[in-house]
Formats: sequence, C-alpha cells, structure tokens
Amino acid sequence: MSKTDKVSAIVVVILTGVVVYFLTTELRGKGYQLNLALKHLDWRWLVGGLVMMLLSILLEAIATYVMLNKSDRHKTSVIALLRVPLLNLLGTGLTPFATGGQPAQLFGMTRAGVEAGRAMSVILMKFLVYQVVVVVFFIIGYFSAEHFIYGQVDPTFANFIPFAIAIHAVVIIGILLVMFLPALTLKLVDMVAPMFQKMLSRERYDNLLSTVTQKVANFHRESRRVISSWESLVGATVFTVLQLMVFYLIPYFVIRAFGYAQVNPWLIITMNIMIVMVISLFPIPGGVGGAELSFQLLFSPFVKNPATLILVILIWRLITYYFGLFAGIIAYMVPARSVSREERP
Repeated sequence: MSKTDKVSAIVVVILTGVVVYFLTTELRGKGYQLNLALKHLDWRWLVGGLVMMLLSILLEAIATYVMLNKSDRHKTSVIALLRVPLLNLLGTGLTPFATGGQPAQLFGMTRAGVEAGRAMSVILMKFLVYQVVVVVFFIIGYFSAEHFIYGQVDPTFANFIPFAIAIHAVVIIGILLVMFLPALTLKLVDMVAPMFQKMLSRERYDNLLSTVTQKVANFHRESRRVISSWESLVGATVFTVLQLMVFYLIPYFVIRAFGYAQVNPWLIITMNIMIVMVISLFPIPGGVGGAELSFQLLFSPFVKNPATLILVILIWRLITYYFGLFAGIIAYMVPARSVSREERP
C-alpha cells in the first residue's frame, strides 16, 4: 500500500468514526422509537440486500468478461475476474473522486491473465459503458420523479444535481474524444501539458507525455475493436444495466426489512440513482459523510421514524460500501492462480 493509500485509509477511518458518532448521537433519547424499529426488523430482507450486492459484483465480473477478446476469454474465466469488481470497490472506496478504481481493476485483470495494454483498454471501455448507463438511468429517474424530488426532498440536495450530471457528461465526452478523435485528443494534451512542465523534471515530463501518447493510441485501437464487436458491447451494456438495477435496489430491501411494506420500489431506485450521481462531487474517499447526508435528505419522506432512518443509513452503508472495502482487501491478499486454462493438462 502506497503512502497516499495509507493516508486515504486513515481519512476513511476518521470520517467513518465521525459519521457513526453523529448518527448514533441522534439515537439518544429515542429509545422507544429504536425499540419499535427493531421490533419490526425482518432479517430476511437484509439478507436479500446483501445478496443484491453480491449479485451486483458478479454481474460486473461478467460485463468485464464479455468485453474481452476470444484469446483472453480462453485464458481466464468469470470466477478469476471476480477479483476485478472487488478491487474496484476497494480502489474507488479509498481514493478521492474514485480515481483508484481503474488502477485497481488493471491490477486485478493482469492477475487474472489479461495483458496489461488490452486490460486497460477494456477497463476504459467498460467505464464508458458504465458512465453512459448511469447517465441514462439518471435522466429516466429524474424526469419520472422530478415532482417528488422538488416537492418532497430537501432543496439543498436538488441544487447539486446539475453539477453531478455535468461532471459525468465531461467524462463521457473525454472518453469519446479518445475513441474517435485521437489526433484532436493529442492536440488537447499538447495544449494542457505545458501547465505541468514546471511541476515535473524534464525526464518525468517527457516520460509522462510519451506514456499518454501511447495510451491514447492503444485505447483508440482497442476501442475500435470492441465497437466492431457488437456482441461484446451489447453484452457489456446489458450486464451493466442489470448490475446497476440490483445495486440501486439495495435500499429498498433495507427499508422493507423495517416493516415499510408500502414504499414504492421505483422511487427508492430513483433516489439511489440521485445519490450515486451527487456523491461523485465530493472529493472524499467513498463519499463518506456526503453519502450519509444525501441518504438522510432523500429517504426521510419514506422512513418517518428517525431512529429507523439512522439504522437504515448504517446498514445501507455497511452493505454497499464497507462490505466492498473488506471484500476488496481479501481479494487483494488472495494470490493469483498460477496456472492458466490453456496450460492445464
């Protein structure tokens, strides 16, 4: 673990402690409400929420698998690629703006037997598919629940929505430029690069520029291959849609566990879509603090019991965030297989 990763981990631990402290402080004096919440608790729904999280991880591994070429598919398997989404959860959960996700996935794919250059291209293509699907989900959810958002949800949260969609749009445009207009992308790099020249030594600056140029060329070549393979692209899109659907459903399972049988599942999914979009604005590892506050603002219309809402927030984060961190650590520690499929007798 690098020094930066250690600092990020410490920040996560400190912020988690602060968040848990404030949330549990809100439970003081609410003994009756807490007993009422626990009285209605149905563990089967919580198990269902955890199953949704596991299914989301599996679907992401399958989405990665279908984007590989035939040669790489032969060398690896979906089971071997399960390390990729787990390390992705660890990388995104420990770095600001989730910047550690791609390097963590690259590490996982190379350990699964995929060559680093092709692995990086697949990761970026998968990231593009993910971003597009997230934005499409957001557009559908936003316009189908716009009245509810501005009528029932705290306006403080609603003000962040345009900034969140703008960030995702910029990311998508950047990837599309590399895919279809590599020459223009390199010109933009040449325009921006001098800003970093004074901060780096001559050798490091030249190496960085050379690496970026090579990465753009490799990504352009591999992205053209993936685009030409409609089977891979459509398959990855379908599995990404399914992955996000089951992930967005997790709060519904947690809320149902506390006896709220009348909640609208589509509204729950829509509110979770809003949270995923907005927490991308917070430059904090895992969005710790921002995610919990966003959840409290968005889901208070559904969960009227304040004590129940605190429990729902804690369990939701335990399933969707902290479970991923611990599972990612285990995936990192488990050694890679030493024999590929083509080498087996």
